[in-house]
Amino acid sequence: MDLSSVKSVTPNKHLFKKIIAVMLSLVVIVVSFIIIDNSNKDSRETIEVVRVRQNGGIQANSVITEKQIEKYNLIKKEYTSDMLLAEDMSSIIGKYSKNYMRDKTVIYKDEVGDEIPVKNEWLYKVNEKNEVITLPYDYLKCGGDILMPGDRVRIRVSYEVEETTVPQESYDNPNLVITQTQDKTIKTEILFDDIVIKDMLNSNSHSIYEVYKEVSRLSEDKRESVMKSDEFLKNIQPKALMLEGTMQQINNFAKYNGFEGKSFLITILSRKDSNVIGNQLPTLQSEVEKWIEKENQQ
Repeated sequence: MDLSSVKSVTPNKHLFKKIIAVMLSLVVIVVSFIIIDNSNKDSRETIEVVRVRQNGGIQANSVITEKQIEKYNLIKKEYTSDMLLAEDMSSIIGKYSKNYMRDKTVIYKDEVGDEIPVKNEWLYKVNEKNEVITLPYDYLKCGGDILMPGDRVRIRVSYEVEETTVPQESYDNPNLVITQTQDKTIKTEILFDDIVIKDMLNSNSHSIYEVYKEVSRLSEDKRESVMKSDEFLKNIQPKALMLEGTMQQINNFAKYNGFEGKSFLITILSRKDSNVIGNQLPTLQSEVEKWIEKENQQ
């Protein structure tokens, strides 16, 4: 054989690179298959929880009934320990919702409570020795819609007296203002130096604080509709104040309240140490801000 006719054969220098590339591709395919397979297994593994099935959801502070809830198979990887399991479903029937729960949403353990919601809960916190009075007033003469439950105010009373001459000691009293004309003498003095507005009543004698609370419990769509309505604005327009005072303060008020021709002057004090309802309901404020943004985008 003539070996000179045989060409010299040498290994392809790219052969090893090709082999490595193929092996890496196989590894990627295998790993991807394992991940997808595990993902499919996870999606098939479920855990039974409780969710809302009532159209429109469950309102806050409502009694939870069997018709409002249902069992639901949730993907196990989406489950968290604070969700209510289906096996505990019967334990929440007859209890109360702490907040609004949307339809088709899973119920969490901390969304349900045993306590019965009460109206005008501030009345339960009134000092046993104190009393609550209702004082009608003209809201346009006292801050309009600025004045809210939780504000601190000072109240003065003006009344007519028969004396034409006033003792000198009366002029020395810094809390007493005397106005004299030819026909009459008007005294003005401080009735409540610093008192908190516990609540306010609208023209229907309904609690304005409760109106705000009820609106905050509604679903977002309903809340937006209600707060834009003229009826809501009418219902938060105050006609009277509810004030907590000591027996001595209330007796003093009763004395002047019996005078004919008396009038009350109400001034608003600093909110520095006040707990105003507007600050307790940030949800309402955020809703109004959303409406403003929507109107600006239109």
